[in-house]
Amino acid sequence: MTLRIGILGAARVATYALIEPARSVEGVEVVAVAARDPNRARDYAATHGIAHVAEDYAALIAKPDVDAVYNALPPSLH
Repeated sequence: MTLRIGILGAARVATYALIEPARSVEGVEVVAVAARDPNRARDYAATHGIAHVAEDYAALIAKPDVDAVYNALPPSLH
């Protein structure tokens, strides 16, 4: 079984706190990202090999193929 993770926010912290560690754990995959700016999310996904860009935060949370969400947004947006 694979744990599929989505990221809220195309933030630098997600790279070292989630994406890089996830690559070293069997059965964990970062599958989606969403950001306020869709172009930033697309660039982030391309840079980090993330397959899907959600149109907004709610769409990422609602994706049936995302099992967990990493919140990389500023604390005021949690």
